[in-house]
Amino acid sequence: MDSGIELRHFRYVLAVAEEGTFTAAAARLGMTQPALSRAIRALEQVMGTALFERGHHGATLTEAGKTFRDDARAVDALARKALNRTGQRSNGPRHLRITARGCDVGTLETLVASYNSTRGDHAPARGAIVGLQTRVEEVHAGEADATLMRSPDDLSGLDSDVVRTDPRVALLPNAHPLATRRMIKRADLVDETFTLWSGHTPEQIAYWTATDLARHGWRPGPTVSDAAQFGACIRLGESVGFIAADLLPEMVLTGISVVPVADISVSELRIAWPRSATSRDIAHFVRHATSTAEDCPPLSRIT
Repeated sequence: MDSGIELRHFRYVLAVAEEGTFTAAAARLGMTQPALSRAIRALEQVMGTALFERGHHGATLTEAGKTFRDDARAVDALARKALNRTGQRSNGPRHLRITARGCDVGTLETLVASYNSTRGDHAPARGAIVGLQTRVEEVHAGEADATLMRSPDDLSGLDSDVVRTDPRVALLPNAHPLATRRMIKRADLVDETFTLWSGHTPEQIAYWTATDLARHGWRPGPTVSDAAQFGACIRLGESVGFIAADLLPEMVLTGISVVPVADISVSELRIAWPRSATSRDIAHFVRHATSTAEDCPPLSRIT
């Protein structure tokens, strides 16, 4: 009997699992949140079990959902590999697939557009927004030619080069005592509550709490999965946080003060590609990406 389950359903589950919310997953998939929610509900009815637990801070996989996610990854990988192999054997024009997370869509768009306008006889590039795990897996499998990654992402098995380096700034609720300061140090935020990101490693937690260069006291706050939740927790006074200055234009800063920090690690955006790659087209895109780094955001967004 036809269950009605299609390949898109596997990718829907993967998107929600990796993004942590239906809203962020829908944006990544290019569909509306209600349509995605209905599709997942229909899938759960067919499966006879819930795949996600819905809550105020996002969607969490159930045990059944974790099993389905693992199988969905395998199915999706096979489908992508089949499409990739078919495309390699076709007579159609070759293009580079360059990926990034949603927060870096501005840089991705700029790099792809500027590369395509000056590429000469090299293959054109296309940008795509994907989740962290999918992004790395695609590059390792040769399904993506290169990807944008931020410190402290895991670059194992990949070669990379720096596209840009930016200072990180503190995001504080407007009512915070330090919100009007022109500059602070990490020690000024000792024992503050910091927002945590779902699925982060200890190394990544140290980076996001700015304890990677020196030890400072801090308290764990809400766990979030996307930038909207991150900003909301800060705006409501539940926590404070840090962000790369070049990402400020992607943030909704209503109710949030941006304060420069003098002594924390910077944000490093890198272009990464398979270590085994020998493509002239990839090399040309990497050279373009590392030679056309964007300027820092205007000072008005930082002070």
